[in-house]
Amino acid sequence: MSAKINRRGFLNTTLALGALTALPTAAFAKSISRFSLSKSGFALKGYDTTAYFQAGKPTNGTDATTVTYKGAKWRFATAQDAALFQDNPEAYEPQFGGYCTRAMSLRKEVPGDPEVWRLHNGKLYVFFAPVGGKHFDKGEDAMIALAQKHWDTLTKVS
Repeated sequence: MSAKINRRGFLNTTLALGALTALPTAAFAKSISRFSLSKSGFALKGYDTTAYFQAGKPTNGTDATTVTYKGAKWRFATAQDAALFQDNPEAYEPQFGGYCTRAMSLRKEVPGDPEVWRLHNGKLYVFFAPVGGKHFDKGEDAMIALAQKHWDTLTKVS
């Protein structure tokens, strides 16, 4: 059975396809929160993000030292840590919003586990599971580049 295409049908189809291709790609981008948040709304599941840099280990924050930054609540172990973060939050916030770096490199959005982390070139990266960190250790820059490419396609909330 052959379908007949008339001039009107051809024009309508061409116009519809043209309209679709004229839409910005951002209209089709997936939207995720700028930060992976716990059920209670804390970034990094309430861990003190400065502790990775200062103490070299994950440290729980407290409700007494909470800071709001870019719509997320951040907990800190001490008032000094909170002040350090407030002075330069970009230096301490986890890369890819605290989502798993390996998953992000595979074009997936999976919350990171603050207990599974790496520091690389002065930046904090978290992973869903230890295997993600092990893969990261085999090629940090390549994984970061892939993760960044996917992260850039996502619409981030300010």
